[in-house]
Amino acid sequence: MTDSATQKRLKFLNRHQLKFSTPDALALFALGTFALHLLTFFLLVLLYGAYSTLSKKEPPSLVQLQDGKSIKAIPLGSRERTPQVVTRFINDTMILMMNASGSLPATTPEEAREPKIDSGVDIRAVGNGRSKVTTAAWQASAALSEDFRKEFLKLLADTTPQGVFKGTTQMVLTPLSIQPPVKIAEGKWKVKMVANLTVFDRRNNLGEIIPFNKEIFVQAVEAPDPPVQMTGLTAVIYGVRSSGLEIYAIRDTSEENL
Repeated sequence: MTDSATQKRLKFLNRHQLKFSTPDALALFALGTFALHLLTFFLLVLLYGAYSTLSKKEPPSLVQLQDGKSIKAIPLGSRERTPQVVTRFINDTMILMMNASGSLPATTPEEAREPKIDSGVDIRAVGNGRSKVTTAAWQASAALSEDFRKEFLKLLADTTPQGVFKGTTQMVLTPLSIQPPVKIAEGKWKVKMVANLTVFDRRNNLGEIIPFNKEIFVQAVEAPDPPVQMTGLTAVIYGVRSSGLEIYAIRDTSEENL
């Protein structure tokens, strides 16, 4: 084969190689570009979903306390309360109302060191005498609804030993179990408490144990504004009402919902 024939053959092959390779390269380039755009599209969809979820999320609220500290608060509806708040409210309120040490609640370090005898609070006339509840119970009764408060204080006065007001008898409420709150309506919950009420006196140091198993019904109310001066009865009432809850019924555990 001559040199001229060889050159012609090479030129023929080169022309055909270029003719086939150029379209293939363009196809691969187009396919790669499409895949890249498709990947970018999916990334944009994911980003949109993330930003959409973030935009619907309530921003954390910053609340400043009276002592100057700031804390983050979870936004809740005006009729919503967390289970922890409801449970703590029940525990603290019932202990305040049912405990009877025979001494006045201490408001100063001096009163804590030398407690004063609690002479009680008269709530009604009974026969020739008076019916009393402890000062702490009367203060804590601010956590009860107005229509239930009078009824409960009368029952509590009937069951409070008179020796409490002479410093010879004490009552101690010991919660054994407080079940998680059960929501029964908008802004209303039912809480079951299993507890013992133990009565001590000078003649019985072991104490008389009385089962105190109750269903306690609470409802959301508007929390009061902090008073200008946190002293005396004003501070006590604000303390028991600050959770934005009140008790509107207490009964034995066997009855139906109110």
